[in-house]
Amino acid sequence: MAFLSWLKDSFQPFFLLASILLAVLLSFFMKLKSGKRKFNLPPNPPKLPIIGNLHQLGNMPHLSLRSLAEKFGPIIYLQLGEVPTVVISSARLAKEVLKTHDLALSSRPKIFSAKHLFYNCTDVAFSPYGAYWRRIRKICILELLSASRVQSYSFVREEEVARLVCRVAQSYPSTTNLSKMLGLYANDVLCRVAFGRDFSAGGEYDSHGFQKMLEEYQVLLGGFSIGDFFPSMEFIHSLTGMKSRLQNTFQRFDKLFDQLLTEHENPKREKEEHKDLVDVLLNIQRNGYDEMPLTTDNIKAIILVSEHSLSLPSLLGCPNWLNINLLKF
Repeated sequence: MAFLSWLKDSFQPFFLLASILLAVLLSFFMKLKSGKRKFNLPPNPPKLPIIGNLHQLGNMPHLSLRSLAEKFGPIIYLQLGEVPTVVISSARLAKEVLKTHDLALSSRPKIFSAKHLFYNCTDVAFSPYGAYWRRIRKICILELLSASRVQSYSFVREEEVARLVCRVAQSYPSTTNLSKMLGLYANDVLCRVAFGRDFSAGGEYDSHGFQKMLEEYQVLLGGFSIGDFFPSMEFIHSLTGMKSRLQNTFQRFDKLFDQLLTEHENPKREKEEHKDLVDVLLNIQRNGYDEMPLTTDNIKAIILVSEHSLSLPSLLGCPNWLNINLLKF
């Protein structure tokens, strides 16, 4: 009897702990099962373990998604790695998403490359929906993209179109890479409007290797990033060198922007007839715009987003394009 009493007293804590653990596990699995029943998910194609539906996107995601829409309907649920995603493929549902329920679905995921290149996504393109995004959008609409501001730079567009025509004429009769020339045209217009500088003309600013920096930036922003589809595996970018490439490109842009801001803040700088984007943003920062003042990093992020528009064509054929244009479920 004494032995049985000792056995009972010794194992009582063990049985108590085992009972608690079993109760927790049962509660977890019950919650998991009830959670799965709770969601009324859209139709979805069969998926593979771990990668989900990533294998069904292919090299041309827009064509793959069209084929899936023809088979499963205008609203599809996809599991892209660890990221649950809803794909909309009809005008009627797109209106519901973008207009009727825009406040609930208007935010954006923070993709890995944008976090490192766009000052932790504080630009207007990748910033999550909220008070900050509404503020910088208001600044862009009223101060940077107003009809009068756009019209004031008509002379820049006219001069750059004339330069583009000259480039095409000079390349005759050899084969002309029109895509490259149109890219140079867009680059020249944006740089003159945003920075007040012509980076394609050579000289001091060309020594920064701006064009090569921009090409690297486009590659990094448009390339496949495993951390976007598997957030728990972002550490892999440190092992592959992706993170160091992003940081190096960011530091080169940041150094260039520091120089541009210093020049624009110099009181001895010759005042130009037309203010560029940097002048406007610095004026807003000095005079105050609302209850949320602009920081220097905010200004740099807004400046950089003007160059981001050059990357859109290269994103359309890349998997990262999905993270920008698809809605997270």
